[in-house]
Formats: sequence, C-alpha cells, structure tokens
Amino acid sequence: MIGRGPLLGGLGALFASAAWAQAPAPLLDQAALTAQAERVERHADALSRLWPGYWPQTQPFILYAPNVGAVFGGDRLPDTPRFRPGRLEGAEFHFVLDYPSGRPDTVLLRPDDPDDDLSTLFHEQFHDYQNTAFRWMSGDGHQEFVDLNAISDLAGFIAALDLERLVLQAALLEPDATARRRLARTYLALRSARSAELPSEILAVQQQREWSEGTAEFIGLQAGNLIADRPDEALPRAIARNLGVPGDDDMSLVSELFRWRAYPVGAALTWLLADLDADQWRTHISRGVPLDVLLRQTIGEGSHEDVSTAAARFDLPALKAQAAERLNQAPKGVTSREAFLDQAPHWLVLEVKAPGVRGKDVQLSFSAGAMTPLADGGIALPRGTVVMEAPGFTLKSEGVPALIDVPTGVVAEGMTIHTVTLPVSLAELREFRAGETILLKNQDLSLHITAPGEIHQQAGQTRISLTLPQEP
Repeated sequence: MIGRGPLLGGLGALFASAAWAQAPAPLLDQAALTAQAERVERHADALSRLWPGYWPQTQPFILYAPNVGAVFGGDRLPDTPRFRPGRLEGAEFHFVLDYPSGRPDTVLLRPDDPDDDLSTLFHEQFHDYQNTAFRWMSGDGHQEFVDLNAISDLAGFIAALDLERLVLQAALLEPDATARRRLARTYLALRSARSAELPSEILAVQQQREWSEGTAEFIGLQAGNLIADRPDEALPRAIARNLGVPGDDDMSLVSELFRWRAYPVGAALTWLLADLDADQWRTHISRGVPLDVLLRQTIGEGSHEDVSTAAARFDLPALKAQAAERLNQAPKGVTSREAFLDQAPHWLVLEVKAPGVRGKDVQLSFSAGAMTPLADGGIALPRGTVVMEAPGFTLKSEGVPALIDVPTGVVAEGMTIHTVTLPVSLAELREFRAGETILLKNQDLSLHITAPGEIHQQAGQTRISLTLPQEP
C-alpha cells in the first residue's frame, strides 16, 4: 500500500497497488517498456475522451524499471531522450505524481511486467486530475478513521455490505439491460436499508471514498482495457471480479470496510451511470454528488420484495455467520497514538511547515504492507518505507515503524504541516543544534536537514522543525 503527498488526494493510493503472488513474470527490458509506451501513445486520442480534461493527447508519462532505465512518453523536453538507462532520482515508489521531468503533470509508473495494462498509471493520474477538477459537496468524509463502535450491529453491517456487493456484481454481469437495471435498483434499496440507522459521518466517509477512489478505479480499468485492446464487456467483468476479492488478512477492519471496498463499489456505480448514459453524469460527479445518490436519481430504487428476494438468493444468514467469523479473526493492531508510541523508548518527530503557497514543495511518500488509521488523524505503519523531501530537507526510512500525520489543508497561521514520527535512540540525537546542518545515517534511516529552525527535547521525544520561507 502506498501513499503519496502533498496529500491532495494522495491517500487515494493506499490500496491501489496491491498485488497477489503469481508465477514469475517475464522481465521488463527496454523493448518491453518502449512497447508499453507506444501502446499508450497509439491510443492517445481515445484516452483523451475518457473524461474531458483528464488525459490530454500529449500527456507526459514515464515507464520505469530501476534495473533497466526509463522510457519517456507523451510530451517531453526537446533534449530528453526516449530511453534513459539507469536509475532515476526521486523514483522510490511504484508510482510518482508530478515527477520533475521538465514537463508539468508528468506521472511515473514502474510496470509490473511486460503484460501490465498500466491501469495504475491511469488511476493515479486521475487522482491528480481530481485535485483541481473535482469538488466534494460536503466538508465530511475525508477522515481515514471510522469509529466502528458507532455501528451497533457490526456483523450485520458487514453482512449487509457483502450482500450489496453480490447484488452489484450480479448487475454488472447481467447481459440483459432490463434485468441489470432491476438489480441496480435492488442494490440501492439494500443500501438505503443498511444506511438508515448509521451516523451521518460514517455515511459521508463511505460516499466520499467511492466518489474519489471509485471513479479513479473505473478510469484506470477503462484505460487499461483500452490500451490492451480488450472488448467493451471486459470492463464490467473486471470490476465484478474485483467486487469478490477479499481484503488482506493483516488489513485493519476500518481500512477494509471503508477504503478497500470503495474501489470496486465506486467503480461499479460509475460503470452503471455510464451504461445508463445518465444525464451529465461526469459533470454531476465532478461537482461532488455521491455516486449512489446520482444513480438513485437516475433509476430510483427497488421494492421490499426485491430486497427479500436478494436476501434469499444470496443467503443472508450465511453471510452474517461469515461476518461474525471475520470479526473474531480481525487483527487488533495498534488503535491509538499512545499504543503506537509504547513500541519504542524514544521517538524522532520531524515536522516540515510550509506556507499555503508552497504546499507542493513538500513531498511525502510512504508504503507498507499494512496501515492503520488512528482516531486523531494519524496513520500507523508497523513496518514501511517513508520518503519526505523539501528544500533543505531529505528523509528516507525503511523497515521501521512510522507514524504519519497527514495534513488536511491549511492549518494554524496559514501553514500546512507534514509530520513523520520514527523510533530513534536519544543517543543519536543529543548533539544536534538548531541552525546547524543535521546528518544522520544508520541502517534504517537517512536524514539531511540543512538548517533546522527548532529542536525541542522532552521525555521520550525529540522534535525537529523546519519552516519554509514564504518565497523560495
């Protein structure tokens, strides 16, 4: 799982790149990377029409394999070669948005193998497009943490979600348009019944994730099918297949229920809106109308009889039993900041403050096999990789716990604050002074700060702060 900053939608990437173990794939080489880039460029006109303004015909992109090199596609500087051998600076992760290629909005991806349809490339670039073209209609729904204690019957809630996904899956696989419409209406009726007693903040999280991640997933799969020359019916089949994929065993329950599931559910709702050719559906989505609301406005919802029929067809009692077992086996993990900080005797807190106009000068990326959102807005990584860069500041940590405090916008005194907390012994930090260059390197951590503004030490914690000036 991967997150990318400056976090204007970057957490949409947390689960976008999950992969399952398969037989060894053919190795990427220069010819394979070039062939993939040529496929994208060959379909440039069709890609530009998927969503107006999203992927211009000259969209700059880079396909990269660290042991081979990089192929530059789309628009590039006149002196930029088509292929550059060797490693690229700043390409630590599976994808990078706004890669500094000399052309704005360059997106970089490491393909998995020569047969990769590059859906992640298109998914992540759609998030970059959303940052400026989409506006969520509500102030609620952006938080990662959801208090599951607010759901009185959690097993019943999970079973209802599973029933909805099965009905949605059946709708996407149904070849008859009338029957498909009825299944979609049944899905909406089931969803209304489940949502009736839920707190509004939980509903907002669900809808916002489907709106942001679901549309990106839809576009990613649609574009991947396009450049792979697959038939139109392959798209709903791919989404339907993803509706049946369970979350990882070590994923937190909150992440599974409110993020993992939002990808295929939101993609399915978007596909249904496109299939129905709903009136100005792209415009309504970009203005923040939740996908289920827009679909309900288009086709209405089913009856009580439809709900009863679906519950019998997909064996709701069995789904409830499975949900109860899932709850029994759910990993507990770290659930609070205090519990996380109990893992080590001393922590290094790195804080980079940027004026609102310089928010994009701070780049924060992180990846881990599992992540847990905390109630206070932090994200706990039990083991992972963190990279943060800003003028005068470079951090890379690998294989250690990390706590990420995600900026939610402009905060006190017009500053956006990025904070990373890492376990570092006090002995390694004693000699540092404000205003003096910091160089710290061990097997897990590399840190370089040209001139830290403040250093504060207290029991169990050393906080180092850097504030960027108003002007570069």
